[in-house]
Amino acid sequence: MNFLKGIGIGIANVIPGVSGGTMAVLFGIYDKLVECIANFLQAPKEKKIEYIKFLLPLVIGCGVGILFFANIIGYLYENYPIYTKGAFIILVLPSIPVIIKGESFANVKNILAFAFGLMFVIGFFMITHKFSGNSFERQEIFTTAYGLKLCLCGALAGGAMIIPGISGSLLLLALGEHENVINYIGRVDIIPLAYFTVGVGLGILIFTKIINYFLVNYRSKTLFVILGIVVASLVELLINI
Repeated sequence: MNFLKGIGIGIANVIPGVSGGTMAVLFGIYDKLVECIANFLQAPKEKKIEYIKFLLPLVIGCGVGILFFANIIGYLYENYPIYTKGAFIILVLPSIPVIIKGESFANVKNILAFAFGLMFVIGFFMITHKFSGNSFERQEIFTTAYGLKLCLCGALAGGAMIIPGISGSLLLLALGEHENVINYIGRVDIIPLAYFTVGVGLGILIFTKIINYFLVNYRSKTLFVILGIVVASLVELLINI
């Protein structure tokens, strides 16, 4: 069952606007997943074995889902780029109210948190565009500098993957790297995938602990930061469609 759930999470992580974290919640494994990732390194040997038994089929299933669906998304990008990105925007819109369900905008701290998430991502986009030109152009030549950018994008996407309501693929799409990563997966291009995978792994390990802390202690403000990130990503996607 965990293998099948992993396939579902993997497919979700390939599609911008669909959250792998949300799928984990729907499958009833989110809390266990966060616990395993956040506590794995410091857990005793017996607990590590328990965590591995839980995580291994999920990871394998996730890999299968990503590899299978990446080729489909790659085909749609190649043949129907405008329609594909338009469909992604439609997928994103329903996730916005889900992120802050039960929370209130009538709170100054929540509004400031939203503004912080918005400006943080806008600033990141500006820096990215300055140093890499049009990030929506397909990357044909691989360089070490681009590999480091890919690693950073992977870290952000990896962290986003574990947050219910936010899509790691959406961030990759807004950063202009979703199509490149999909192509790398489809071609099994080892070097760029290695950079990206290292980034994803670091992002998951680091962001799980950070997100878990802030969601437990500052849940409302954290959700509004996430909302700002999603809105900024959506605006960037609309501009570059």
